[in-house]
Amino acid sequence: MTPHPPEPRTATRLTRLTQATYGFGSVSEGIKIAAFNTFLLFYFNQVLGLSGTLSGIAIFLALCVDAVTDPLVGSLSDNLHHRYGRRHPFMYASALPLGVSFWLLFTPPEEIGEYGLFAWFLTFAILVRASYTLYSIPSNAMSAELTEDYDERTTLITWRWLFAMLGGGIFSQAAYRVFFASTDAGVDGRLNVDAYGDFALWGALVMVFAIVACSAGTHRLIPTLHSPPPASPFSLRRFKTEITEVFGNRSYRMLVIGSLFSSVAGGFTGVVGLYVNTYFWDLSAVEIANLGIFLIIAVVLGLGLARPVTSAFGKRRSAVALSTFGIFFGPLMIYLRLAELLPPNGHPAILPLIIIHAVIISTVVIIIGIAIGSMIADSADENELATGKRQEGLFASTIAFTTKATSGIGGLLAGTALDLIEFPTQAASGTVPPEKLFALGVAVGPVEMLLYLLSLAFLRNYRLTRARHSEILQELAERKRSE
Repeated sequence: MTPHPPEPRTATRLTRLTQATYGFGSVSEGIKIAAFNTFLLFYFNQVLGLSGTLSGIAIFLALCVDAVTDPLVGSLSDNLHHRYGRRHPFMYASALPLGVSFWLLFTPPEEIGEYGLFAWFLTFAILVRASYTLYSIPSNAMSAELTEDYDERTTLITWRWLFAMLGGGIFSQAAYRVFFASTDAGVDGRLNVDAYGDFALWGALVMVFAIVACSAGTHRLIPTLHSPPPASPFSLRRFKTEITEVFGNRSYRMLVIGSLFSSVAGGFTGVVGLYVNTYFWDLSAVEIANLGIFLIIAVVLGLGLARPVTSAFGKRRSAVALSTFGIFFGPLMIYLRLAELLPPNGHPAILPLIIIHAVIISTVVIIIGIAIGSMIADSADENELATGKRQEGLFASTIAFTTKATSGIGGLLAGTALDLIEFPTQAASGTVPPEKLFALGVAVGPVEMLLYLLSLAFLRNYRLTRARHSEILQELAERKRSE
């Protein structure tokens, strides 16, 4: 089919409504991340009794499928000729399969045995990830097409983070306060297997709505987006060539590896976070929910500071400096507890200290994530200068893949660690032996620090500055004028 002819691209800024409409689809990302990073391992391991290692393997294998499907969808999206453009056909197609597979993931049949449960976990984790890929890759790719402005791209990524954080935060609040609320008999709702069906159903419905709303709301922008090159049949040779070209970009390569390690670190911390809050800090479901409310402060600070900070200091310098701070501050509370420098659990000062620490580190993580997302969009321009191709889809596949790595590799590390320390399953808060709690802290702190150190080592090698990006845009404009 013949694509819409592109309108001339100008320096006109996007309206707030356009930015918000584009970002709204990330509500689905927030819900998926909250479910996968916080509740998925806990549900299959603590509630259903699947071993931590098998649970972690299922999460990791599903991520391995993403390693193929993410760049594949990126390539197909970059080269699609359709009257709805390159991106929107995939976005529309993702909604229903994502909702159905997400609900089924949390509603396995009873009495299917450990390996049957593992197979169910693996199958629907793969389907959820693959379905979400159809939305996340093309929609992320649009950020580099909607604007070429160095700072406005940061604003677009900020809108995506805003709705992702709102979606994940509200969904988590509903989980703790509604779906997993303690029963009148005093049973911990987090261990109630029946609660997860409604939890997944409502999550699925909201995700479907967010994706459809974003796709329909940005439909009118299709004529303004880049058109693909002349159609050519897909082949593995072409796909391999495109991957080689993209990874030939040094700036992009450094971001890929750096953001992968930081995502794994965040994912590991998030996956074990419910264990740490429930058992290590002995917090109730309501206290954890209250902690989530205070994290709204981090959302406001992170989203409000991202553009001013990156505009003043540059994206690379901001990401490197804040990553360095996070390396030492992130596991600080764990180390203070292990060194017995904090008041005991239940002391009135403990929860405020946890909240202050969580707000600060979450603010830092949000700014770093927005900076990296914007840096990847800039790298797509550098790649166009080198290859003559617009490959936003392949570049966006990294954003999606590293985000998914949070629960993939992070889940594998967390599940394996829980089995290695022989952490008890189906355990009520306050019943875990002290030596197991100590082992949990030892497993979390050093691993988190090591992963962030590896991330920093690669982010430091990113070299695309504001000045160089401006030069790239000028060179691209001159090339187009001469064609």
